[in-house]
Amino acid sequence: MTLTRLLRCSPGTCFVIASLFAPFQSMADTGSSAANVQHSDAQLDAILTVRAQEILDRMGRLEGQSKDIRVQVIFDFNAGAIQVHFGPGMLPDDYGASFEDQHDAFRHGLTHVAQKAAQVKEITFRYQGREIEAYFPEVRREAEDAQRARERRSQGGHAFVSASHGYYYHHGWRRWALQRDQYHGVQEDFITPQYADELQKWLARRGSGVVTTRPRSLLTEIQHPEAMQPWWQMAARYSVKERFPENPKIWNSKGDRIYPTRDYDEDINSRPLMANHVGAGVALHLHTNGADDTAASGARAVVQPGRPDDLLLGRSILCYMKELIQSAEGYGEFSVGGEPFQVDKGENRLSEMPSIIVEMGFHTNPADAAALQDSVFRTASMKGVEKGYRLFREGKGCLPLKAEPIPGINLSQGDSQQVDVVFEGYPQYPIELVTTNVGCPPGWTCTDGRVHIEALDAKPSQITLRCENAGSAPIFWDTQVVDDDGVKSPPVRHWVQCTRRPGGAVARPAVSTGVEAAKAG
Repeated sequence: MTLTRLLRCSPGTCFVIASLFAPFQSMADTGSSAANVQHSDAQLDAILTVRAQEILDRMGRLEGQSKDIRVQVIFDFNAGAIQVHFGPGMLPDDYGASFEDQHDAFRHGLTHVAQKAAQVKEITFRYQGREIEAYFPEVRREAEDAQRARERRSQGGHAFVSASHGYYYHHGWRRWALQRDQYHGVQEDFITPQYADELQKWLARRGSGVVTTRPRSLLTEIQHPEAMQPWWQMAARYSVKERFPENPKIWNSKGDRIYPTRDYDEDINSRPLMANHVGAGVALHLHTNGADDTAASGARAVVQPGRPDDLLLGRSILCYMKELIQSAEGYGEFSVGGEPFQVDKGENRLSEMPSIIVEMGFHTNPADAAALQDSVFRTASMKGVEKGYRLFREGKGCLPLKAEPIPGINLSQGDSQQVDVVFEGYPQYPIELVTTNVGCPPGWTCTDGRVHIEALDAKPSQITLRCENAGSAPIFWDTQVVDDDGVKSPPVRHWVQCTRRPGGAVARPAVSTGVEAAKAG
């Protein structure tokens, strides 16, 4: 599939689009990665390039960045990879969280366009043809140091749950500020602690004794003495400082350097550095998303490139977030990404344990913002995160709840037969087998059935089907598995062919755990 029809341009407009590629012609001539794409649609690349240039032109500049910067985008259909190539002037004086935030704008905006053509699995950035590590070698050193440390340590049942952002001191403005703006009633700095509370609750209830550490303060009635804001609204950096005053490497990672966003960068770093210090076995960073395109929506996840365990964790969490969210009433169509983005982010890069950034939805999208403020959505999404992490720990992959086909049977009047309901997945017990009639002959009585199964060891799971009729006709049923969280397997259609015998006209499914049949109706 291509987006050829999306591009309509006059010769003058097409010249403008084509001119965006001109600064990068030398890249292609020298055989750089920009010229070695396996498969690409030129017009989609042009559309993405124009979109990226719009994002870049509206973007505020960091110290050291030029006003006039050019960008080119290439989309590799086969790999599902977006490649973003910046020309001169994109590099700031300092590498930090603000620079990472700029890249999120491209990740969200370009993914929203490209995924109409193919699934986006990866986005990479190049600066005059080179990776960021060529200009900021400390980025590679930090990632390598964290990787070596994680190879030496055992990963126990200790979860680090980080609610994003909060008040920080901006040294340029010389005042305290929130890290995110409010959209549609959602203040990311304040809503993510609610999600952390929810996740912590389910980790305790279902996580087999998982201990949870939170970097931000939970104090609601005491104010920070300098910011004069409640402690729970403060960024993690300040509560980490209070907690570990003797260990400034955690909360003062930038040392004596003073620049406008120093505390902002230190806040990002303090989260994984604290997770390392307390010996966490996993780091779960909770965020909401923002994009200048209000149509961008859905839950996403980010992991550090080159870390297979983190990628597996991300896939598991997205899998079960999708299962739980789309089972919640009103959210059957809510978008959840299937593949984590592999993008360098300080929260993950510095972590010495599997680490993931979970982005529950876009506060810039009105529908997502409404969902983010809904307790039903909050519970479902955090149950999904807990389930994804728990099954990752157990070495189990993505296996959504699904019932296997049920064979049709032939029965005479008064006869019954037990039928196995075989399913795959990891439902939350107790579960129910729900059998619903979808085809009853005229004049017959067909009664739905339901069985309650308390625990996993109650298998085999069976329904018992009966025929009590005065004629011959097929009866059609749908059977599905429903777990304690409301997750439903897709219904499986099956049939019973009833054979004529003198008598009444009743067809009943009965349901059983395989021990004793129980008549329904």
